[in-house]
Amino acid sequence: SSVSTRRPACSAASALTDADEEPLRTYLRAAAQAFEDDDWNPADEAWAAMNVRNSRWYVRVGPDEVYWDPCSHKAGFHMTFALINQGSLEWQDRLTPLQQRMEESIAALTDAYAPRQVAFHLPDFIDIVVNAGDDRDAFGATIGQSLPNWGPVSEEGRGRTVAMTNLYTDPDSMARRRRQAESLFTAEAMESYTDDAQPGLLSTILHEATHNLGPAHEYRVNGQTDDEAFGGGLASMLEELKAQSGALFYTAMLREEGIIDQARERQTYLDSMVWTMGHISRGMYTPTGQRKAYSQLAAVQVGFLMDAGALRWNAEARAANGEDVGAFEIDHARFEAAARELMTLVMRIKATGDRAEAERVAARFVDGDVVPQATIAER
Repeated sequence: SSVSTRRPACSAASALTDADEEPLRTYLRAAAQAFEDDDWNPADEAWAAMNVRNSRWYVRVGPDEVYWDPCSHKAGFHMTFALINQGSLEWQDRLTPLQQRMEESIAALTDAYAPRQVAFHLPDFIDIVVNAGDDRDAFGATIGQSLPNWGPVSEEGRGRTVAMTNLYTDPDSMARRRRQAESLFTAEAMESYTDDAQPGLLSTILHEATHNLGPAHEYRVNGQTDDEAFGGGLASMLEELKAQSGALFYTAMLREEGIIDQARERQTYLDSMVWTMGHISRGMYTPTGQRKAYSQLAAVQVGFLMDAGALRWNAEARAANGEDVGAFEIDHARFEAAARELMTLVMRIKATGDRAEAERVAARFVDGDVVPQATIAER
């Protein structure tokens, strides 16, 4: 109940005695009040005022993501409690000067969208202490978020983006992931594989930053939001596709800016492709027929890159594990241009509200046979 939730939040605020944690105290009290009056805007304002420079902790409680709703409209309630990883300050200092250029670079991909002034908090790294409520899945966990999804804080680009840095970093998880990658990619492609967490974290950071750029949930085409133009399930998939395509698109920008080198660029591309394979393996739809946003965006990315020749399925090639026959090859000479073409397609669809094109893309790559989904799932 709202009362039983409010009391612990108020108690937590009162228990904080550290003079440096006033922003966290303010947020906890605002969130507790929101459970009473269902007005979450003041809580969002207090939450946005917290950052890695004025609090050691990351706490978020309330209704946010719509993943759990069959129609992808109603937000689930969750609580995330984590410790700020101070390494995030370094990435913020590196990427903050590029925010406006990032917005202008994707706006340049289509005449249908005009760049706007953007000012958002770049991703914070957080080490999860506990996930609760709808965040506490039986299997898997969210590794990045940009919140809130609605309201003035979101519309004005004042939200917070985080990357969860301590998930799936145990030795067993890393060894299993490498074995899975070796079953699907050639030995040549696997030369860019690393157990270093940085390529995956960079991809997550760029994914979450892209949510703040270009046409998002509140962007209107002919008076319609993306939910109204595409329907909840397709709209959610397209927004996540935009974000993950941005992760590929902006990787080249960071290399051009000297923030990463070519080796790290290729590691990030391969890591992103391994990430897609994991989501494709989980199937495209829920048991009740709803779209799985991440699985479907992964299929679209892989299929598009296959069409562009940047990613090739060679049915005769031996995988890096030396056992499986049939494997993916990566053509790095084509990858950067293909990532740009993919981002151009996604921007055009979202900026024009082109539902017919979105459904065509989904039909080809999600429901079609371009991507060897059954083989990916098996391995």
